[in-house]
Amino acid sequence: MQAVVSEERPSRRSPGPRPRRVNLSLRPRSAVAQDVATDQMVPQLLPSLFDDLQVRGCLTVLDVGAARPESVRFFSGTRCRLHFADLFGETGFRRRHHARRLPNETLFERIFEFPRDCKFDVCFFWDFLNYLQDPLMRDFAKTLRNHIHDGTRAHAFAAFSNALPFTGLRYGLTDLNCLSVKPDPEPVPHPHTRKAIGLAMWPFSVRRAALLEENRQELLMDVRRI
Repeated sequence: MQAVVSEERPSRRSPGPRPRRVNLSLRPRSAVAQDVATDQMVPQLLPSLFDDLQVRGCLTVLDVGAARPESVRFFSGTRCRLHFADLFGETGFRRRHHARRLPNETLFERIFEFPRDCKFDVCFFWDFLNYLQDPLMRDFAKTLRNHIHDGTRAHAFAAFSNALPFTGLRYGLTDLNCLSVKPDPEPVPHPHTRKAIGLAMWPFSVRRAALLEENRQELLMDVRRI
């Protein structure tokens, strides 16, 4: 797991800063559309992920993918702490899941190894949930439970229909109106619908969904009161 830290949280002994609104750069959708190529995606809901989001101290972000340069650049202009879990990489979930026979929850705990006081404000799940069977997805959510709070938000993709082909993608965050994408050479084993993800990912719930091309739904999620 890699982490890029731009600012540390205040000490526990200090009263801590007041909540502040997160301001991120956003290009107009019309400007993004002019330079969108075949390896880019224009999301429908991602710009809303940070609407009225307020955090104490620095913004803490979980990205289950790799530390893509464009994602690091995007957040470089704001006070934040980024955690890249790289669950698709050589040391990530797929390699460890097939190599070891560990309880699912224990497996995720060993992969994450977050500090006990780490609480994520925003999580990017991308396509990862579609690589998990329902029991694994529930254990994934359970492992995250100690690292989220009532205001945590998440972004993910689901299949509109699990009976249709679903191509996995690797994502980079170029802009809230533009994602860089690269097809995953391996097939997606367990495409899930919005309903299936909503049931398995407690305490997360799907707040909004938008239908995209190629059997893909974009999801915005928030946390039920824990």
